[in-house]
Order: sequence, then structure tokens, then C-alpha cells
Amino acid sequence: MASWFSQIASTVTNVAGLTTVEGVKTPGQTAENGKYFNELDEHDLEWTLASGFATENQIFYMTTKTGGFVFVQLIYSAIGIFKPTVSFTCRFYDPTSKNNKFKNINQSSDFKLSEDRRSVRTEFFNITLDPTLSKFKISITHPDLIVDLDYVRIDRGFKVGEGKTYLGGKDKSSAAGIVSHKFWPRCTAKGTMIVDKQFYDIDAYGMFIHAIQGMQPQLIASNWNFIDFQAENAALSMMQFTTTKQYGGIEVNQGSLVLNDKLVCVSVENSVELLDLKKDPETEYDIPERVKLSWKGKTIVENPSDEEKDVCIVMVVPVKNLIDKVDILAEIPWFLKKLVQTFVVKPYIYQWLDDATAEITIGDETIECPGKCYQELVFVSGF
Repeated sequence: MASWFSQIASTVTNVAGLTTVEGVKTPGQTAENGKYFNELDEHDLEWTLASGFATENQIFYMTTKTGGFVFVQLIYSAIGIFKPTVSFTCRFYDPTSKNNKFKNINQSSDFKLSEDRRSVRTEFFNITLDPTLSKFKISITHPDLIVDLDYVRIDRGFKVGEGKTYLGGKDKSSAAGIVSHKFWPRCTAKGTMIVDKQFYDIDAYGMFIHAIQGMQPQLIASNWNFIDFQAENAALSMMQFTTTKQYGGIEVNQGSLVLNDKLVCVSVENSVELLDLKKDPETEYDIPERVKLSWKGKTIVENPSDEEKDVCIVMVVPVKNLIDKVDILAEIPWFLKKLVQTFVVKPYIYQWLDDATAEITIGDETIECPGKCYQELVFVSGF
């Protein structure tokens, strides 16, 4: 989600002449026969390095077994006729040591892909995907951050339908832009990190996303909600955004359930309810004190003899532990910030990590799973 830094900071568009566009095709609408789960193929994790105005990123989330949270993210942004930018971000939150750091680091534009386009070397950040397409080796070597991690997929990855949202145009081929998400919803992450010369062992549950925003983010969505819930025997994900008014203000939602290390459900009939809103005087945004999250779908049926069951999940999260509130435009020049704010208002990312319990019902059976819920609430556009 922090790929907003690179794209918004690098591009400014005069949107005054844009016309209303009604065509939106969601990932769920690209699924066949209402079967939202689609297994990733050998091409889905290739870097596309699209031209024009596009951002592509791979982000590795980690919920540590000591109650902390980490992510590292590599971002490639195309900026029209200008040279692409390459950057990476890192969030490191460790409640035991009270270390809470965010890094947003620009690199040279070198972006060297492997022959299969699934691995990459940059100035500071290297990602290697093994031949089985199930394990990443992550290496960062920078004066402020050293990372050495093995990141291993549990069970399967997925995309919903084609894995893309198409925005604008009469059909997919004439779309003005796309948003693409490919998921590994449950992983293990083990290794080491050195953050500002402090050493940490990492043993965590993870979630990986390969994302592409095929147009500027302020033209895609007015806001985003992202959920990464990790428990000892379960993992829940939800990626929700509301398209800008020019694309009808449509809600796009993709979610998943992993239970006992098996991908059980991929769903699109999910919802986010922000409860007990209070205005943040600094940003003037209405921020929740509780968030109600709901997933509704069917179990994945792999064999004709398998019984398809209803899946219903409810989780109410008391929002207490704000890790960070990120002013996306804080690090760009003042004149550019003012120009972007004319169109984007004040883009902010709120990040929380809280204890939560998911109530999971599959068929007639209900279980409760306590765990850690990482949430991002992103305000992007005023369109």
C-alpha cells in the first residue's frame, strides 16, 4: 500500500478535463461461474515493468510470533517519458524493544530482472524466487537496514478471477487502466534484520502481495482498507477500495481464509464497517474506534465429491494501537505538495496492529481464533 509514496510523489496530472467514465469490471466479475478462487500460474509473479504511468510492487508482510509487525516492499514506478524510479519501504514494529521505525528509501533506477522475470536485483534490495515458485529469498543491504529472510508460501497463492480490476472503457481491451493483485495469503518468514544497527531475529507468519496500479493512484480510488490477520491456526486477508467518483464510487473487495494451513475460501462479498468515528484534528478525517469486518463466501471445491459449504466470518476489532499515521506527501517539495493537494486533498495512511478474535463459521461449525490484526486505512483522493 505504501507504493503511494513513489507514484503520487512522482506524478501530477491536470484532471480538470476528465469526463465521467462508467465502465468498471471487478475481479469477481472476471471469475468463471462465480468461482472466485483462481490458482496462480507461472507468469503471475513476473515483473511487467509497464510503461506510461504505472506502479508495480511486491510487499512482504510479517506478523512476528512475539507480537510485532514488519513489512518490506520493493517499488518500481514508471513516470511517462521520464526515467522510472525505484524505491523501497520498510515498517519495523517491535513492542518488546519499543522500536517502531519506518523507512522510505530511494535507489538508483537500476532494476535487473532474471531471465524468467521473477527475480530482481536493485541497488540495495534483491528478491529471488526459487524454481518451485514457493520460496522467496529477500536481501536488503543498506546503511540503515540489513535484511536476510526466507519467505515460504504455505499451501497455495490465488487471484480472484483474472486478478485485475478494469477501469474505464467499453471493454477490457479499451480500459483506461487496471489494478492487479496476486496473493500468497499465508507464509512463514524466518531470518534476521538489522535496523539502525540493532539486531533482530525474525520468526513470523507472513502474507505476500504482488500489485500493479496501471494508472495514477489518485485516479483509481478515494480510499482503501487492507486487513492482514494472522493467528496460530488461521489467516484472513481483505483488500477493499472504493473507486473515485468518475468510476462510479464502486467498492471492490477481495478476501481469503486460510485454516489449519489450507486455503479454504476466496470471497468477494466482504465488507468493512468503520464504527464510532471521531475526527482527527490534524488531518480532519473521521477515524474509527472500532472496525467490523465481514467475509461471506463458499469453500473451495476441488473434487466433484467435495461438499461446498457456506463460509461466514465476523471480526470486530477495537482500534487501539496506532503504529503510524503517514503523511504521504511529507517528503516531497513544498510547491509540488501544494499542487498535488489541489487534486488529492491530503493523502494519509493510518496503520494499526491490534488483538482481535475472528468468529469463523463453515457450514454448521463455528470456531473462534484469537490473533493479531494489522489494518491500513488509506485516504487518497477527493475526486
